[in-house]
Amino acid sequence: MKKSHLAQALLLAVLSGSLAAQTLVTVNGSKISSREVDRYVQALRAQNPNIPADSAEIRSELLSDIVTRTLVVQEARRLKLDQGQEYKAALENARKAAQKAGADKKPGFKQQWEDYQNELLNQAFIAHIARTQPVSDADARKNYEEMQSHYKGSSEVQIGEILTPKKEDAEKAIKDLKANKPFAATARKYSADPQAKQTGGINKEYDPLKDLEAAAPPVYNAVKDLKKGQFTATPIEGNGVYGVFYINDKRPVQIPTFEQVKADITRSLLRQKISKAISDIAEKATITPAGK
Repeated sequence: MKKSHLAQALLLAVLSGSLAAQTLVTVNGSKISSREVDRYVQALRAQNPNIPADSAEIRSELLSDIVTRTLVVQEARRLKLDQGQEYKAALENARKAAQKAGADKKPGFKQQWEDYQNELLNQAFIAHIARTQPVSDADARKNYEEMQSHYKGSSEVQIGEILTPKKEDAEKAIKDLKANKPFAATARKYSADPQAKQTGGINKEYDPLKDLEAAAPPVYNAVKDLKKGQFTATPIEGNGVYGVFYINDKRPVQIPTFEQVKADITRSLLRQKISKAISDIAEKATITPAGK
């Protein structure tokens, strides 16, 4: 089942659910119930009380995560990774620690133990991909050379931002900047961002213009031709927020040496391999939302 279709199906499964625990989706014969999603919602809110209120979208995302974990656990068992010595040793050590602490006698331990086993199998699967599909130095260097080619001759900018839901405040900020008032002071005065009010709204990091072009085209189009010390002459609107952008510094893209970024590139390429492996598993899986 293709990912886009799966996401739509999982959202429909959540929307069609009732308060009573029921099967939302079946993954290769294994049923996932609404009670399982409830557990994840509770855990998420316990970790971060400031998350938005419970919603169908949040439940759909959590259900998608549960489906992915289920697929990985199933594949790990198919590959007999649960028979590996490292897995068995980790499981035995965890069991002894739980028994010593008396955790195995507490309510909810059975579910916690199942969760731990599944997490261990997920880790075993990742280790399996890293072992069977290692990222070579040649792979990392090829990726580095592609990065060099991509950024060659381009610039990066250190941007100052004034973000506000009020267009009139953005216009007042531009008026102050045209009157040669310092950007930091102007950002502290008009920005709605609490951090900008403290720091003056200038980012510490530099953003390559090519990255801005891909990730935030309206901002890129507004700042790509600005020189150091210049700012956008009109507010840039997006999602109900008005922005004023200032170029604190502009320079050629600083590309680190291969050795400086080799580890990061290797990790990134390995993540891509893991993601592809999981996608391949999902493509072959039989995933059936409730009622289908």
